[in-house]
Amino acid sequence: MTVQLAVAIALHQLATVIWVGGMFFAHFALRQSAQRRLEPPQRLPLLSSVFDRFFRWVWVAVVLLWASGLWIFLGIYGGAMAWHVHAMMTLALVMTALFAYVYFVPYRALGQGVAAQDWVAAGRAVATIRRIVLVNLGLGIVTAMLGSAGRYLQ
Repeated sequence: MTVQLAVAIALHQLATVIWVGGMFFAHFALRQSAQRRLEPPQRLPLLSSVFDRFFRWVWVAVVLLWASGLWIFLGIYGGAMAWHVHAMMTLALVMTALFAYVYFVPYRALGQGVAAQDWVAAGRAVATIRRIVLVNLGLGIVTAMLGSAGRYLQ
């Protein structure tokens, strides 16, 4: 394995940890704690602010995942993919599409709802984000498992 390929794998894993770990934290720790302790006028601006910061990192992670994934694909597989690589790339495509939808639709609606202090609309947007994040989290866990163990399942 070349040093360049090792760097690509390390960057790929780092981006995975940022995105999937961030979704796990947001769904199972932040959201539940905020919901238990804060009323909508405090909770929804907090979540909007958290998403402002986290989604910037997710965009970086998405670009890094695709770039490093293709780098690894070409470096290790030379363009010939095993079944688990096909599965990972398919799941990554779905995850990317779901994230883009979250970013451009309900996340924007959350920002508009918070700006207008329309807590009902902002709450609906957060509920949509939560459901899609949970789906993406599941897909991300499966994808990470395929990335680490898939080649042993031949």
